[in-house]
Amino acid sequence: MQNKGYDLDFLDKLKSANDIVSVISQYATLQKKGKLYWACCPFHYEKTASFAVNEMEQYYHCFGCGESGDVIKFIQKIEALDFMGAVKLLADRAGLEVPKFQGDENLSKLNDQKKRLYNACNLAMQHYQQNLPSSSIAQEYLKKRQLDDEMVKLFCIGYSAGWTQLIDFLKKNKVSEYDMQAAGLVDKKTSGYYDVMAERLMFPIINSYGDCIGFTARALDDAKFAKYRNTTQTLIFDKSRTVYNINNVKKAKQSHGIDNIIICEGAMDVIAMVKAGFDNTVACMGTAITPMHAKEIKRFAGQVIMCLDGDFAGQKATFRALDILGGEGLDVRVVTLPENLDPDEFLKKYGAEKLREYIENAVVATDFKLKILANKYNLKNNYEVSKYLKEALEIIKQLPTSAEQEIYLKLVRDLTGISIDSLKRDLGYEVKSQSIVNEDKTLEVREEAVLRATKFVLASMLHKKDYADIPIDKMYFKNSNYQKLYNFIINKRQNGQDYKVSDIFTIFDIDEDKDIADIVDYNFENITNLEKYFVESLDKIRRIGLEYRQEELKEMFKKETDINKRREIAVELTIVTKELKK
Repeated sequence: MQNKGYDLDFLDKLKSANDIVSVISQYATLQKKGKLYWACCPFHYEKTASFAVNEMEQYYHCFGCGESGDVIKFIQKIEALDFMGAVKLLADRAGLEVPKFQGDENLSKLNDQKKRLYNACNLAMQHYQQNLPSSSIAQEYLKKRQLDDEMVKLFCIGYSAGWTQLIDFLKKNKVSEYDMQAAGLVDKKTSGYYDVMAERLMFPIINSYGDCIGFTARALDDAKFAKYRNTTQTLIFDKSRTVYNINNVKKAKQSHGIDNIIICEGAMDVIAMVKAGFDNTVACMGTAITPMHAKEIKRFAGQVIMCLDGDFAGQKATFRALDILGGEGLDVRVVTLPENLDPDEFLKKYGAEKLREYIENAVVATDFKLKILANKYNLKNNYEVSKYLKEALEIIKQLPTSAEQEIYLKLVRDLTGISIDSLKRDLGYEVKSQSIVNEDKTLEVREEAVLRATKFVLASMLHKKDYADIPIDKMYFKNSNYQKLYNFIINKRQNGQDYKVSDIFTIFDIDEDKDIADIVDYNFENITNLEKYFVESLDKIRRIGLEYRQEELKEMFKKETDINKRREIAVELTIVTKELKK
């Protein structure tokens, strides 16, 4: 049986050869307490240990940030690798040979092509770095911008000295012209290929895996070229998902932990911030922040501080980004710099300590939005007040709790003079008719009841609780992944095979399936009589499962025109109805 391109037997062998406690001990200090090992979570900054490793079941769970997984997923997260990369790392660690990838052949070819392009970009970065010391114009610019040797080395800054030197260098290193062009390094004219970044200062863009994927380049003769140029979109470089300096942020997180990530606008701002001691700073390559940027950032921190330019354009960019970042579950704060200064200019004028004060007093996203709106309108003009209210209430409506809404309604009241009661009425939603409400409520109650029961039963079976070790009849689940998990457990039991909780991470993508994640991380402590609750939950699942099936059969009977099939449906419907009466 294959999973994610590898045989399940190989993955089991791989995990057996890489004990999870031994592997995680290389990244975190584990202390055994009872049956579990505990540490401060390596995936988010914390002072009190909430990261637990279960040696018997070979999986981890953080009670702080909610991360869970087996040893493969841990390596994926901590080393920022894809599944294939994590498998290779663990196989090398255990001295195992990785079998040929048996997944999608196109995916395999795509990965091979990506490797060639990474190689081309990494070699180009090396070439540009070698050019830098002998370039007087580049050295003069670095001195002018106060970029010392430490920053030059940290950010792998280089220089493209001419139009064809890169091509000659790459050819010597067996890179084809096709791959050079596919990597966005060269282009072609009638006279031949040329370096598209010729005579520019080169800032490599390095992904979280440590591979160069492209460049942002600064022209040093402003009269000749556009000031900045980025690598065009390629198979490995996409501005809509690329985060500049994420590689160094990853290192900072692993070495000393970070509380948050600061987002600036450009590479020079990032370098200035890092030089000033803010090593948790990134930029999004001069493009609007996208959901892909937010997902990448969330891998390394749960809080984001926007620190874009203080001018109107910077504020508008921040405003657009807040919903995107917040939509990914990030805690978003905003720093508004004075005098329309960008972070680099602010640091030169006021210094790092002053900027640290601004960052520590960053305002929450809703405060920033309402402040910008208030500046946008003349609140002494009734017409503009009504326009302000429409936008402000739309922002407040998105807040998750009525308590938070109340806080900001008071702020709007103070700004406009409109009463809280009026604002609440304007904030209200359309009310459904009572019959529809009751019908919805009945369906909702039933759905919630069966969901709670299902999660408890499957969690009890998965975690091999004593009271769950009883013969269980075939059960029906609407959710296909619940059915898949149930079938896995039942098959293992019937064949007398043991299984571990960590097996689930090979079968399911826990990051994409919250319901399965809830079962893996189920908290049994809130239930007083587990055995009684298990029996009741089994009965509830069977009963509601039969109700679902009864409804399905009734609909099927109505729509079916074939007399023989209608008879078959009627027979099953009779059986289901009798079972329900029992």
